[in-house]
Amino acid sequence: MESQYYRTFIGLPLHVEPPFLEARKRLMSNLSMERISWTRPDQYHITLRFLGDTRISDMEKIGNALHAEVGDHAQGNLEIGGLGSFGPRKAPRVIWLGFREPRFIETLKQEVDLALEKCGFPPSEQIFRAHLTLGRVRHLQSPEEYYRIIDRMDRQFTGMVQFEKLVFFRSILGARGPEYRALDEILFRRNLSL
Repeated sequence: MESQYYRTFIGLPLHVEPPFLEARKRLMSNLSMERISWTRPDQYHITLRFLGDTRISDMEKIGNALHAEVGDHAQGNLEIGGLGSFGPRKAPRVIWLGFREPRFIETLKQEVDLALEKCGFPPSEQIFRAHLTLGRVRHLQSPEEYYRIIDRMDRQFTGMVQFEKLVFFRSILGARGPEYRALDEILFRRNLSL
C-alpha cells in the first residue's frame, strides 16, 4: 500500500557563482581525509521550515496557504558571510555558510510560519538561523585540524547568492542521498535593477 505521507520542507533554492564553487572545491580537498557527505550544488537551498511526514491530503491546502501569505517579493541577492559548524565542538554535524544581512530570508520565514499556522502546524520551537548546508559530517579523524581549516577558509567564501523562488519540496531519501521534488513554488519578481 502506498504511503499516505510525503516527507516535506519549504525552502529557498539558490544560485551560486563560479568563485563560490572554486572555494567549495578547495574546502572539499582540504577536508578530504574526513568523512563528510557534501551537498551537491544543484540541491543548494535554505530550509525555512522542515515539516517531515506530511499528509498527502494536506498538500493542496499548504500550497494555497503559502500563496496567500507569502508577499510579493523581488528576487533577493544576499552577501555570503561566515563559514561555521553546528554541533558539539568535538563532533560537529554540519558545515554551513551564513549571510551578512539575512532580513530577506527572515521575512519569508515569518510569512511561511504564518501560512503553516493557518494549516494547523504549530510554530517550530527550534531557533531559526538562515544558513546554507555545505556538508554533513559523518566522522572526524582530527577535530582540531577540521576547525583550523574552517577558520582558514572562512574568507574564501565571498560574493552574492541569488534567490528566485520559494519552493514547497518533497524530499525522497535514497542510497545516493535525498532527491528533492517541487510540489509547489512561488516565483519572485525579477529585479529590473540587477
